[in-house]
Amino acid sequence: MRKVLYFFPDNVGKQTAGNKTRAIQLLKYLKGRGFHVDFASLKHEKFDKDTEQETINYLLDNNLADNVYLLPRKPAKGNPIVYFFKNKLRDLIYYWMSYPLMSNIPTFMTIALKSAFEDILKANTYDDIIISYVTCTGLIANKSLLKGAKTIIDTHDFITAQFKYKKNFHLGVTFEDEIRRLDKFDEVWAISPEEQYVFGQFSKSPVRLVPLMIDTDHLADKPALEKKYDLIYVASDNVHNKRSAEWFFEHVYPLLPKHIKICVIGLINKSIPEKYKLERVAYAESLDDYYAASKIALCPMLTGTGVKVKVVEALAHKLPVVCNLRGVDGLPNKRLNGCLVSDDPEVFAQNIITLLEDNELYALQSEFAKDLFNHSFSKQVLYKELDAAFK
Repeated sequence: MRKVLYFFPDNVGKQTAGNKTRAIQLLKYLKGRGFHVDFASLKHEKFDKDTEQETINYLLDNNLADNVYLLPRKPAKGNPIVYFFKNKLRDLIYYWMSYPLMSNIPTFMTIALKSAFEDILKANTYDDIIISYVTCTGLIANKSLLKGAKTIIDTHDFITAQFKYKKNFHLGVTFEDEIRRLDKFDEVWAISPEEQYVFGQFSKSPVRLVPLMIDTDHLADKPALEKKYDLIYVASDNVHNKRSAEWFFEHVYPLLPKHIKICVIGLINKSIPEKYKLERVAYAESLDDYYAASKIALCPMLTGTGVKVKVVEALAHKLPVVCNLRGVDGLPNKRLNGCLVSDDPEVFAQNIITLLEDNELYALQSEFAKDLFNHSFSKQVLYKELDAAFK
């Protein structure tokens, strides 16, 4: 039986962001192919600490992993002087010796996390080790512990581009740092054609396109629902979504007819003033019924990189999408894809109004959405690519 160790740093017990969707779907693939899967992640933060056992139970009860390891990124502080010399100072020295000082890729690795992960490697032998994000490259620094395992970096994003707005951004040093981290792996997974192209031009490691996947098998027998909402907007509360939501509600929303019904789902609700008449859902275990009850999906995105999960989810449900130019990042084709695109508030608003009023255009865009999803993001597409990666 093939044995895989998969590291993903975020709490997959709470499906609050698109990157977690990718992690869960990858776990489903690995277990579906009969692999033994050890899943490693971080111990939960203070505000989320009580949910650690829930996350472990979720993964084990749903047969997503055989073993679950939640690793400490930082040990308990205790005496501040002892903590500084025993942990903080060692982390600083490790970072100074391991990474370029001018790189804008943030510090993530710690001695505590690295040691805990290496304890797993010492106790087990794996065929494949999958690490999420280039910030976690240091986990495989000790090559002697890998015991011949194939190492894979699942990039999730083009990290250099994520930090281009940061003060004192150093493009050359940061990009070179990112590529050097990729070169430490046997294979690089890119989530979009754009990132596959960039990484493939510079990385010495082979780069494979492993796109986002949405499993729609369970939707086949679902009955059609009444369209309660004209627009659905799903978003977390990261800085890109906050900036984009502010743009939409300040510049586009006033141009829309007052009778339009909008459902907003996710933590982005905290950043949207109460004065706007919306149906707000802080968290939904499943978005399927909400998509089924909506006519159009919104994706106002002014900044950010990589494929937008909310766009792919909408396409999976055959919903036309109205978005900015950044909304079609990661899609293999930029036209005839189910998306109406504009960065101009007036055109953005008119795209919404036209879709709601023109049944023929709506049907055409819905068909484009269905075709793009089936050819680029379906379960069959991803499983074929992953089978090639693990053959």
